Amino acid sequence: MDLTGRFRSLFPITETRAYLFAGGLAPAATPVRAALDEWTDRWMFDPAYHRARYFEEWGLLRSRLAAVVGGEPEEIALVDNTSRGSNLAVQMIETAPGANIVTDETSHPSAVWPWLLPGRDPVEIRTAPRGDYSTAAERLESMVDERTAAVVASHIDARTGFRHDLRRLAEIVHGVGGYLIVDAAQSAGAAPIDAAGAGIDFLSGTVMKWLLGPPGLGFFYAPRHILDALAPPHVGYVGAEGPPGSADLSLGTGGVRHEIGLANLPGIAAARRGVDIILEAGVSAIEAHVLDLTGRLIEGLAERGIEVLTPPVRAERGGVAAFRFGGAAALCRHLRTVGVDVWGYDEDDRVRADPHLYNTPDDIDRLLDGIDGFMGGSERI
Repeated sequence: MDLTGRFRSLFPITETRAYLFAGGLAPAATPVRAALDEWTDRWMFDPAYHRARYFEEWGLLRSRLAAVVGGEPEEIALVDNTSRGSNLAVQMIETAPGANIVTDETSHPSAVWPWLLPGRDPVEIRTAPRGDYSTAAERLESMVDERTAAVVASHIDARTGFRHDLRRLAEIVHGVGGYLIVDAAQSAGAAPIDAAGAGIDFLSGTVMKWLLGPPGLGFFYAPRHILDALAPPHVGYVGAEGPPGSADLSLGTGGVRHEIGLANLPGIAAARRGVDIILEAGVSAIEAHVLDLTGRLIEGLAERGIEVLTPPVRAERGGVAAFRFGGAAALCRHLRTVGVDVWGYDEDDRVRADPHLYNTPDDIDRLLDGIDGFMGGSERI
């Protein structure tokens, strides 16, 4: 049985809709919904059951996320979202006078803004110019010098689906003694990540997209030697030890030192089931599947003369496929009426479609048929 045949039935939305926005908010699978229901039932009738298992549940999810990103469980901290992880990385890095960071248009604003917070020593933000996808690493490298504190990039760009070569970026910034900070919101679960092997220094992501979990929960990764060497910006009872009323403080080791208080417990229960689906399917198999689907969409769009923003080269893209379309939001409203869900941005006439393991080639064809109907019908007038 193929990938979709094994897992599509876990997603009731597929019975009526072609849902193609996994990179925004993935639909709940039945095991994920069941985990939330079970947690709520026990909360109502036996809350002590959950209280006794707080840290056991956290550990189970950490181990699964470590398998997804290519790290160790003790190198993972559970946080509330990708932006929190990005902020943690910046807050932990001390910069010298005259320091700079290098980024490009793939970076989410939340990965750059923390460098600009009041109270920090000024840091120059250098943004690599636009250019061909094949020269992305070279354009970033041209901005790096001996004062570069970090290179900041999204593994897969939410705007275009372009995929960075993280190993190459690590080599570039480590050559001047800086850090590589990666936003994996659009890759974790849909593209293989080898954080340790690639030399990633900090990585953050969310579970609500490609990892099939609920909103309100994310993760932060850094290798153990960095986690233990750099002081956390906050502290709480989960990540530290010390007798009540004492001035003594003993920080936990590894990622746990960044978990300062009570986590999103029902979210952890649900997220674990979502990540279990990803691990059972296999990230490499999911990647091959979504690349097949985005390739089918890119070909269909090109046949219609629609400008595609996503790289056609398979190795240069992820699960996001984007294209230019005048009246993007209007197109998306029309598509919803015919049972197709994508997302449109009127500010730059851009539409994106993010297929996942539950999608089929028929879903892509349904999207293309919906575009044809919109272009040929009265809805566009």
